[in-house]
Amino acid sequence: MTKTWLGVSDPYARRDRILSLDPDADAREIIGLFYADFRSVMLPQGFNGFMMTFASPRISRVLAQTGEIENRIAKRIIDTILLSREVMEHGFTPGPGRDAAKRVNAMHRRYDIHEDDFVAVGCDEALCGLELSERFGWRDVTDHERRALRNYYDLQSRAYGSRRGLPETTAQMQAFWAGYLDDQARFEPQNRRLADATLGFFLGLFPRWMRPGARVLLLGQLEPRVLVACGYRARTAPERWAAHAMLRAMGRRDPVPDGAPDDMQRLVAIAYPDGWTVGELGTHQGDSGSEAKPAA
Repeated sequence: MTKTWLGVSDPYARRDRILSLDPDADAREIIGLFYADFRSVMLPQGFNGFMMTFASPRISRVLAQTGEIENRIAKRIIDTILLSREVMEHGFTPGPGRDAAKRVNAMHRRYDIHEDDFVAVGCDEALCGLELSERFGWRDVTDHERRALRNYYDLQSRAYGSRRGLPETTAQMQAFWAGYLDDQARFEPQNRRLADATLGFFLGLFPRWMRPGARVLLLGQLEPRVLVACGYRARTAPERWAAHAMLRAMGRRDPVPDGAPDDMQRLVAIAYPDGWTVGELGTHQGDSGSEAKPAA
C-alpha cells in the first residue's frame, strides 16, 4: 500500500502545509500537523508532563489529596489525553473543544491554583514537544512551529483557568520554566507515590520483555531536577545515553503516514467499551467551585 502524507507521496507535505499557515491565527492546525509529523518521538511527552507536576509539592499535595493518581491512574491519564485531544481537534469555539476545556476548568476551580503553576505547566507542554522534536526528530523544526506551540498552549492555559499568559518567546518560556523548577521542585513523600503509579501505568503499555528498556527510556530522558524531586536517583551517563539512543531510533520512524494505527484508540476502547462523552471524563465533585481548597 502506498504511503501518503496529507494525501500525497511527499513526506514533507505536513511541514509545507505548516509553512503556508499563520502561527498566530492557525496555531491549532499547525500543532496538529506538528504532532502528526513527530508522532513517534513524542512517546515520553505525556509521561514527562505528569512527572513535572509531581515534582512541585504545591501541585503534588493537591493531586495526592484527590486520590485519582494512586487509585484510578488509567482513567486519570486516559481522560486527560481525551480532553486535551478534544480541545486540540475542535478548538476553543463553541462545540466539543470548548466543552472539554470547560470540563478541565471546572476541575481546576476546586483549588486555589497558583498562577505560576498554570504558567509552568503550559511552558512545560510547549517546551517538551520542542525539545523532543529538536533533539530526536527526523527533520528540522520550523519557527512557525515554535511560535504556534507557544500560542496554542497560551490559549489552552487560559481556557483551563489561568489568568496570566505564557511568556512571549521560547527563550522566555525556558527561563521561566527553569526558574520555576529551581524554586519549586523538591522532594516530598507523595511525589514518589504519584510518580510510581504513573511510571507503572506507562511501563504497562509495553510488553513485559520490553519494560526494563522502557524504564531506562522514560527515566533516562527525564529532566534531572524533576527526576530527583520525584524521589528517583539521578541517572548515570550511560543510562542517559541509552535513553537518547532509543529516542533517536524512534525518531527515525517518522513521519508516520496517513492512517497509521493509533495505540491510544486501543486504550480508550478498553477504558470505555461503550463509548464516552466529555461530560463523564475527569472528576466531578465540587465542580461549581464552591468548595475551593488551597493548593499550598
